[in-house]
Amino acid sequence: MGDVHAESTVRIERPADEVIAVLRNISEQSQWWPGQYRSEPLETDDQGRVIRALIGNDVKVARDDFEVAYTHGPGTTGYTWELAAPSRVQRTQSGAWTVRPDGDEACEVTLAITIDSSLPLPGFLLRKALRDTVGGATNGLRARCEG
Repeated sequence: MGDVHAESTVRIERPADEVIAVLRNISEQSQWWPGQYRSEPLETDDQGRVIRALIGNDVKVARDDFEVAYTHGPGTTGYTWELAAPSRVQRTQSGAWTVRPDGDEACEVTLAITIDSSLPLPGFLLRKALRDTVGGATNGLRARCEG
């Protein structure tokens, strides 16, 4: 099939440092990311940030458990991740949460994910599933931070 990409940006009425704290709390990610049923930290760095985790997603077209490796940016800028090894339904995955302050009390947050799926599905279904996943995650993050 090849790579499928989706991206979503939301404005969150909370300071960037509070938003990045929610994002870096990987163990609670499945509480606000729709379709995610598992988010288990496996390893942290010397600053206590998760650098490897086991993630489980159920996105209607497939259920998958996979390990990701995180790279954290400086301060409150966000982080990126890569699939640590191919999973049952993904050959590769890369993603990024980017947090941009907008004044002292708000920020703009973007989630971008690219996957190469091994599922034998038409591209339009994979693109829709990924768009729904990314949109649900950014809206879930906003609700978690503002609610």
